[in-house]
Amino acid sequence: MVFGIICSAVAGAFISVQAAVNAKMNTNLGAWATTVLVFIVGLIGSIIPLLLFGGNLSGLRDVSPIYWLGGLLGVGVVYCVMRSIQLLGPTLSVSLILVSQLIWALLVDLYGAFGMPQITLSAGQVVGLTVLLVGVILFKQSQTAAVAKQAVNEATS
Repeated sequence: MVFGIICSAVAGAFISVQAAVNAKMNTNLGAWATTVLVFIVGLIGSIIPLLLFGGNLSGLRDVSPIYWLGGLLGVGVVYCVMRSIQLLGPTLSVSLILVSQLIWALLVDLYGAFGMPQITLSAGQVVGLTVLLVGVILFKQSQTAAVAKQAVNEATS
């Protein structure tokens, strides 16, 4: 469990940093060229540990074609995260992404989609999701107020 928590924290950090880096690269290359480059570098970065540590590519023929969509979904993730960072800024974008991830993960759990164990909805989950949504709204409102205050301070100085 501890390793899972560490991996989750590292993934969150990687997603946020990758999104910012990709958004900056997009200004020079454009969205689709950046997405292609991200996946080429990612492919190389995946092949190296595969060669060093091994893997079971022979089981590829046993994988249902529906699971191949993971690669296409990854393209959508990179593109949409990059564009949302550019349009909304990092903090609001990541906040909305987290809310969306939690809602969709909950749906996967509730329906047992993709062979995942099915769970039942609890009051704690509803409260937790509500708290997260309220937190994002409060966060955005305080961010908007801080930006407005900064603009006033800059205008008067």
